Amino acid sequence: MARVNVYLPDELAAQAREAGLNVSGLTQEGIQSALAARRVDDWLDDVASLPPLDIDERAVAGAVSAAKDEFASRG
Repeated sequence: MARVNVYLPDELAAQAREAGLNVSGLTQEGIQSALAARRVDDWLDDVASLPPLDIDERAVAGAVSAAKDEFASRG
């Protein structure tokens, strides 16, 4: 596992120690969360850049209704 330095203001570090926080674990969670959010943002940007599709709304509604009926019949 890689080691990195994370700098905290003295007061924040003292509060974290006093509270018994796992700063390493919290840092890992924060980085994972930020990376996941970035992936979602990138995906949304990709979707937004797609050309619009010419799809009949009634056809979509019919397909959704049929899928719901099929799902319900499976009990």
